[in-house]
Amino acid sequence: MLTAISRKTQTVVCMFLSAVIVSGSLSLGAYAAESAAHNGYSVTVTQIQ
Repeated sequence: MLTAISRKTQTVVCMFLSAVIVSGSLSLGAYAAESAAHNGYSVTVTQIQ
């Protein structure tokens, strides 16, 4: 019983971690694309504000 519960918990944690990694890499990619499109000027302005 305990093994089944911990296995299910491990699966949920793995799914959650992979979702976080995917969304993080997607937002990093969008951030890099935006900075490349604006030559980094808009990124600096956003950081200052």
